[in-house]
Parts: sequence; C-alpha cells; structure tokens
Amino acid sequence: MRLLPKLLFLTVLALFSANIANAGDKVVFAGSTTILPFMEKMEPLFKKQGMDIEVQAGGSSVGYKTARMGMADVGMMSREMKESEAKNLKKLAIARDWLIMIAHKDAPIDNITSEQVVDIYTGKTNKVGDFKVNAIAKENGRGTKEVFDHFFHLGKKHDRPIAKDLVIIGPNGQAITTLANDPHGLAYLSYSAVEAAIKQGEPIKMLTLNGVEGTVENVMNGKYKLQRTLNLVYKENKADLMERIKAVLATDEARKIFTDNGVQPAL
Repeated sequence: MRLLPKLLFLTVLALFSANIANAGDKVVFAGSTTILPFMEKMEPLFKKQGMDIEVQAGGSSVGYKTARMGMADVGMMSREMKESEAKNLKKLAIARDWLIMIAHKDAPIDNITSEQVVDIYTGKTNKVGDFKVNAIAKENGRGTKEVFDHFFHLGKKHDRPIAKDLVIIGPNGQAITTLANDPHGLAYLSYSAVEAAIKQGEPIKMLTLNGVEGTVENVMNGKYKLQRTLNLVYKENKADLMERIKAVLATDEARKIFTDNGVQPAL
C-alpha cells in the first residue's frame, strides 16, 4: 500500500519532466517583421540543435513587451532599446541593417535629399522636385519608424511634428503592397525587405539618399548613414538559452542567410 503513492509520484514526476524537456525545446521569437524572415529561414539550423522555433510578428515594441512579460522567450527588435527598456532586458546584436527610401518603379525620381524627406514627412510639401508624392509611414511601435524618425529628427520632441495626412502602414509586406499599387507612393523600409521584394518582381525601386546609394559597400565604409542594428532581447533567466541561440547564429550557414538576404551579420 505504501508503494502505490510512491509509484504514482514517480510516474507523475517523469511525465512532468518530459513535458518540461519538450517545452524547453520550443523557443518562441516575437516582434520585428524585419527580423522575422531571417529567423524563419534559419529554422532548420535551430532544428539541428534540438530547438523547435516559433516566430511571430507584431513589431519591435511587441518584441520588447512579449519578452518582458514572458509571453515569448526572445523578443526581436529592429531598433535599440530605450534607456527605460534596457533596465529590464538584455540584448544580443545579430546583424546590421539599413533603411532605404523607395518609390514606385515608374516614378520619375531616383534621388531624394534629407531636406526633402523632412519637408515631405512634416507636411511642408508633397513634392520631390515637380513630382507629387503620397508619403507612406510606419505605424507607432515599429522599429523602422523609430529609427527613421530619430535619424531625420522628426516628431514633437524635435519640434518637427509629423504630418497628419500620411498613409500609415504596419508590416513590411503591407508597405510593399501599398507602394506597388501607388505610382506616386514614397516610403521607407529595410533594405533587406526591399531587395527581396524587387527580386520577386514588385514594381518598386530604391532611391539614393543625398546622392549616396544604400549598398553594402557604402554601409560598411560609412558613406551611407541611415543604419541600424537588429537585436534579440531577453530576460536574465534566458541567458543559457541565448548562448545556444548565439551559437547557431554565429555559424557559417546562418551568416550566409544574413548576407544572402541583404544584411551584415554581427556575430
């Protein structure tokens, strides 16, 4: 009679331990739509190391919030954490990315200046030269928007309020679709997302910024300034897991996925 409770206890303990092991093998990434396709492409690499990954979108702010609340193991952020955020989470820089101004492929413009960008996104004008544009911006909470606004000193804290009549979009795919269907559209997006869209035949093109092309060479030599870091963020208790993730992202296979898809690996 005394053995039965012990046997039940051991059985329950074994089942519980098995569930913990299985749960530990599943890793949830959430956040930036810029980082999302890279993580999806690396799923087989994680699988080889015993990790089943699930990748969810939502934007950089979602990445921070879900990681802090424990709803995701790892947050994906295509911007730097704010000072208040950095008190709660650690980060791992995984790649260097840059933003590109883009237009419909039939638009009669190939270059835009920083002054023109500021004038358009603050509502001072809606033209590049004589060409009328419909400015498209990212919604709040998107890392791309925060990097763009910071670079061009846009927003109330810079005394440059953003125009209220802009077309507001969310994920990268929505920006591509919106621009592809508007011959007068003007937007900003991650180079990697734009390059992929152009390869897929989307009718869009990259503009030079102040006469400088957003090429890998110009990013690496510092001539092209509109850059950012792609980060993974996590809680302290995920440090061991992050070491496993870091090991995967530092492999030659992972580095090739980064470079083949338009960003420079940081590991």
